[in-house]
Amino acid sequence: MAPLTRATLAPAGRTPVLRVPERHRRKVSVVAALCRPAAGGGRVRLFHESFPDRYVDDVSYADFLRGRVLARVRGPVVLLHDGAPLHKGEWLGYLEDDYAARLRVEEFPPYSPELNPSEQLWNWAKDKQLANFVPDDLTQLLLAVEHTVSAAARDQRRLRSFFEASELPW
Repeated sequence: MAPLTRATLAPAGRTPVLRVPERHRRKVSVVAALCRPAAGGGRVRLFHESFPDRYVDDVSYADFLRGRVLARVRGPVVLLHDGAPLHKGEWLGYLEDDYAARLRVEEFPPYSPELNPSEQLWNWAKDKQLANFVPDDLTQLLLAVEHTVSAAARDQRRLRSFFEASELPW
């Protein structure tokens, strides 16, 4: 619930003050997958799921991939992800076994957020759209996060920019 603070404009001599509710440890975790067709044409898709007051672990990540991504994307899928703990574990292994015929999992090199288009999404959402936002409660935070990520999901130009910002030759 504590905001990511950024410089902002204010009238001269009136420093903006962000008042944070006492229970600032509450949060909304979000998992997302950016998908683009192998040929480069076609629509870029963004799948996401929010977890109010929870962390995303390997179980919820594998469930997200199974229910939101693999159930909706036809054909072979190459999953690129970083070395976060939620991207490892026995549940992801079960998922790889279940979808071995069409799922290939690859990892980005360590410490390379500049290669990951999802990092561009999170940077845009947190650093640009939600900076200095102080919600009154968890519901307001969840609605703001859902609105921000859903807006990105509808914006093909923005989704493509996340891939273009990556240094990988897509």
